[in-house]
Amino acid sequence: MRNALCFAALAWAGCGAAQAATPVQLSLPGVNLPASEQVTGVRLDLLYGKTQQVKGLDLPLFALSDTNDFTGLQLGLGLGAGRVRNHFKGIAVTLFNWHEGQDVGGNLGFVNYTRSVSGVNLGGIANVTGDVYGLNVAGLVNYTGGVRGLNFAPVNVSRGKALASIGFVNYADSATFQLGFFNATQHLEGIQIGLGNYAPNGILPVMPLVNFSKSF
Repeated sequence: MRNALCFAALAWAGCGAAQAATPVQLSLPGVNLPASEQVTGVRLDLLYGKTQQVKGLDLPLFALSDTNDFTGLQLGLGLGAGRVRNHFKGIAVTLFNWHEGQDVGGNLGFVNYTRSVSGVNLGGIANVTGDVYGLNVAGLVNYTGGVRGLNFAPVNVSRGKALASIGFVNYADSATFQLGFFNATQHLEGIQIGLGNYAPNGILPVMPLVNFSKSF
């Protein structure tokens, strides 16, 4: 009986140790050293690393960092990229930011593929996101579900409501303010300023220079 109790105590202690957060981790394809699913400190990823939760500094080195929840700074080294499946809070600076849950903070990458961002998206090439509550800036294209803030890129496309869009070409299903060479929306709630403006509910459906919502 005593041996059984000792064995159970050791097993419980080992389980607790396995679940405890580690301050430092090296994450490789299929293995984490040490073997913990929680990191509170610094994590280095090589090629591919998957850990459930990271709080602190994450460094993907020529790697895809894969986490469920992340809080802190994610800094890609070389061709580093980051995937967060649930909640992200902090700043991500990688080649490719792939966030499938709720973001609070900022993303800086060549391409940002996000579901919902409260903060800032800065894409060297493109931002593809569901909803943005804040600033969305891209070197080429912003493609969003909706923007409660500002879209700023050569081409802005919103498959929902866009509060403000500035670019060469702006399209939104519903728009409050558009400034560009060519602006188009299915429902205008404010003003369009550009060489060509299209809005079925504007003063006229097609107007040069300025178009207003009839109810503006």
